[in-house]
Amino acid sequence: MNASSFRSLRALLAVTVVVTFGLITLGGLVRATESGLGCPDWPLCHGQIIPPFEYHVLIEYSHRLVASVVGVLVVACAVLVWTKHRESSGLKRLMAVAVGALAVQVVLGGITVLTELPAPVVTAHLFAAETLFAMLIVALLIARPATASGPPGQRHPYFNTVLAMATVSMVILLSGTYIVGSGASTICPSWPLCTSDWLPNFGLQWEHMAHRVIAGAGGIYIIVAALQARRLKGKSRALAGMGIGAAALVVAQVLAGAANPWFQFAAAARVIHLSLASALWGHLIAMAVVAARLSPEEGVEAADEGGGEADAEASAAPGGTLRAVIGDYVALTKPRVMSLLLVTAFGGMVLAAEGLPEVGLIATVIIGGALASGGASALNHWLDRDIDRKMGRTASRPVASERVSGRQALVFGLVLNVLSFALLLWGANLLAASLAMAGSVFYVLVYTKWLKRTTTQNIVVGGAAGAVPPLVGWAAVTGGLTLPAFYLFAIIFFWTPPHFWALALLIRRDYAEAGVPMLPVVAGEESTRRHILLYTLALMMLTVLLYLATESLGPVYLVSAIVLGLGFIAYAVRLLRQTGERAAAPIYRYSLLYLALLFAVIMGDGAL
Repeated sequence: MNASSFRSLRALLAVTVVVTFGLITLGGLVRATESGLGCPDWPLCHGQIIPPFEYHVLIEYSHRLVASVVGVLVVACAVLVWTKHRESSGLKRLMAVAVGALAVQVVLGGITVLTELPAPVVTAHLFAAETLFAMLIVALLIARPATASGPPGQRHPYFNTVLAMATVSMVILLSGTYIVGSGASTICPSWPLCTSDWLPNFGLQWEHMAHRVIAGAGGIYIIVAALQARRLKGKSRALAGMGIGAAALVVAQVLAGAANPWFQFAAAARVIHLSLASALWGHLIAMAVVAARLSPEEGVEAADEGGGEADAEASAAPGGTLRAVIGDYVALTKPRVMSLLLVTAFGGMVLAAEGLPEVGLIATVIIGGALASGGASALNHWLDRDIDRKMGRTASRPVASERVSGRQALVFGLVLNVLSFALLLWGANLLAASLAMAGSVFYVLVYTKWLKRTTTQNIVVGGAAGAVPPLVGWAAVTGGLTLPAFYLFAIIFFWTPPHFWALALLIRRDYAEAGVPMLPVVAGEESTRRHILLYTLALMMLTVLLYLATESLGPVYLVSAIVLGLGFIAYAVRLLRQTGERAAAPIYRYSLLYLALLFAVIMGDGAL
């Protein structure tokens, strides 16, 4: 196909990208001016093709007209690709997805109006529009006779980083859209805090603050990751410049968000905030395309970054059967860890509801929590594959043993987390979804990526991730957080170090060989034993404080907490007096039983 034909396609795609961005911005104006029901019917407006000339009607009708123009342009692009560029399978797939996203967007647009703007449908409507926007950007950037790229199945590691940045930006965008749809966009009159108080006062304020926390944490991650592109200036000056642009867009978006309460939530500020969020999403999608063209780093193996020959061999081997593959993906989710986290989430729900919550809400939290836990664990496998290979306990894990490629684990983990956020947002509320996502991000980026490899206090601070599930359960039931929920968080937070330090004592040599600075490796076994005793003492005090802070817990819980706590302390004292490689085995096993029994009592006594 000659170059002129591609120039025509790129010109049409460029126009379509610009008009689609305008459509998204105009949709923000519809929401900011509360014109969503300016046309209460669909597809007509007040039963007419030409509607009444009224303020809200004209805004909503203009949005529909631009949507019609976008539809025509997208179909025209698809027809041009399918008739003139049939040899480009990539372009054909992209336009197929774009047409599908367009159809979904149109249907959801009608449902949004006919069901009077429910928050989940509004959020899904925007997601379809942003998906369309992304497909068009990718198509525009790859529409050329020949493109330079690395060998099939291999990508530069920074490509995965940009995909993670784009995923984070989409989560920020969707959480903000949900806030607008739920009527909570103007509920917090101050910034950065919601009110002059430290904590929000009721459910909608908690949901609004959840969006701000997501935006703040996600924004920091995007800035840090985007500025890493400067290191690749020698390979791609364009990518280095785009990294700076992405960081600047994050800063501008945060300032636009702050301008909303500063200017009494003026329509212009709200529209600019959404437009910048969409611009950041589109910019990161474009960065991903540019990053995909980088040649892989020297020494990066196909099995780590994209499959290649190692994947083909694994598929051909006996272990490559469907059953084995499913088993590997299940192993990526760490089911045993997941089960304990789900018990604590359910305990938070029962205590918050003072009984059994609705079955649908229970299912939402359990499934959503499982997806978040499994996704975080899969990302942990991806990040820790280098040290997992050096430890006997973990060398046979799917990614470490190269049965699952690093990229497959990365994509699997990201997809599970996105599904978790979407399910909890739909079936519970934004606060519960945000807390689950925060726990996952903290576990992956703060603990796995940073703390685990740099400090002996890695599991102390990193334990906060495992303490999040009760907060998720509590928030799903009440829409907010109160003191007992934070006590549940603190109980798991203080339980985590003695549990993991006991494990670290058992496999100290593995950690030493892998270069992981766990406390027994750096400070020694005697110091670790003393720390375990101190944390078990603090843990028992916290379980008693929970009783004092919660009216729904009675004497059964108090007696059980004291007995279980004394048992934990007895094991810690026994460990302090013993030596030997297996001395920590009894307290490690008891720690698992302790937490399960404690939350079982919480659920039983709290529900009565």
